[in-house]
Amino acid sequence: RTKTLAAQRDLHALKEMQAAQKVSNDEMSKVKQQHAERVAKMQQDHQTEIRDLHDRISRMIEVTSEENRKLQEAHVDEMRQMHERHTKEVRRIQEDHHSHMSQELLRHVEEVRKLQVEYRNQLKGLGVDMR
Repeated sequence: RTKTLAAQRDLHALKEMQAAQKVSNDEMSKVKQQHAERVAKMQQDHQTEIRDLHDRISRMIEVTSEENRKLQEAHVDEMRQMHERHTKEVRRIQEDHHSHMSQELLRHVEEVRKLQVEYRNQLKGLGVDMR
């Protein structure tokens, strides 16, 4: 009978240990499951954050490219306007110069005519016939 009682006690202790082991294993499984869920959530959050950062970088590059394009367009427009002003100014100077030279030529021609008339008159006065 003592052996049976001892065996029953051992059996009871073994059952309690098995129950405790099962509880421990269940808790370990829950902890592992929670850990796996947290890791998955962190990975998902990380991927989302990376995607958002990539989008922000893309937008920044796009904005910078657009700003550079606008600056370049403005620079080209400014250069074109400067060229047009320069061309107009050169044309105006050429026209002024041409007008001035024409007036100078007419003045010189008039002076030459006057000198010719004066020369002829002097020759007539001296009695020389030029023809």
